[in-house]
Amino acid sequence: MRMLGVQHMAKINLVGIGPGSPDYITPIARKAVQNAHLVIGAKRALSLFLGDIKGEALPLTAKNMNEAIKYAFESSKMGKTVAMLSTGDPGFSGLLRPVLKNITEDVEVDVIPGISSIQVCAARLRLCWDEISLFSFHEGTSHEKMMKLAEAVKEGKDVMLLPDPKSFPPHEIARFLINNEIDKETLVIVCENLTLPNERIVIATLKRMLELDFDPLCIMVVRGHY
Repeated sequence: MRMLGVQHMAKINLVGIGPGSPDYITPIARKAVQNAHLVIGAKRALSLFLGDIKGEALPLTAKNMNEAIKYAFESSKMGKTVAMLSTGDPGFSGLLRPVLKNITEDVEVDVIPGISSIQVCAARLRLCWDEISLFSFHEGTSHEKMMKLAEAVKEGKDVMLLPDPKSFPPHEIARFLINNEIDKETLVIVCENLTLPNERIVIATLKRMLELDFDPLCIMVVRGHY
């Protein structure tokens, strides 16, 4: 009896690589990179896998994002194993959204979750984050989202957010909240460069936060109850 061949759909692995330290890379993430013909990721991400990349490595930037995703899809259709590296977890301010935005029906995306900076922040502060309000301003600081942030704080919720390092850094977030009638003595925590040698955790009030600057890799927590 003659068996018909089964044509497998092209697939790319979207790999979460953790918050920055190589200690937080999962074994399955490292294995996915080791088995890939093509690895795409930011320079900082690629540097975490220098001993694991055996095939082609393509640096990913904000400018070549769409072209790199297209190249990943085309390579997978040619039978290559492709791994795209996403800082933290791909589903939280990671590569999942732009990949899904550009995906075609003949390419499957397999998401390998990673440890996000949000998880590490919650662990460092011993926060139960199943009821916390999460915001990310990495992909835009719309007025609507900013107002939702203010509303969550006014409702007394604990809020954890990823600031936009250029347009909405921690001191500007503090200014915005104070200008929207949030008590300037509200407790704020900023976790900077988590898991890296220069990790820093700063606890201050919104008023004090107006005078502080932080590295781009930071998370801000506004405490609703303390």
